[in-house]
Amino acid sequence: MEVKMFRIPNFHKNEVSFQEGWSIMKSYGLGDALAGMKGMTNAWDKYIANQNAFFNTEVQVLAFENDDEFFEYYSNEVNAYNAVFSNLKPLFA
Repeated sequence: MEVKMFRIPNFHKNEVSFQEGWSIMKSYGLGDALAGMKGMTNAWDKYIANQNAFFNTEVQVLAFENDDEFFEYYSNEVNAYNAVFSNLKPLFA
C-alpha cells in the first residue's frame, strides 16, 4: 500500500512545523507519533468506507457528510500528518 499525504482543501490548510506536527501526531497516537499517523489514515479509510456504505444503502447515517466536514473536524491532525510525512517521506518510500 502506498502511503500518501492528505489532499487538504485550501480553506483547511495550515502551516505546521515538523516539531508541532510530531507533537500533535504523538498526542493523537497516545504517545506514539507513528501510531497517530496510522490512526489518521484509519480515520480517512473509515470515512470513505462509511460514504460507500451510505451510497450503497447499507447505512443510513454518515459520520461526516462530505470531505469538508472531515477536514474541518480533523484540521489539526491532517495538517500535522502532512508536516511529519513531508519530512519523513524517504522513510515511507
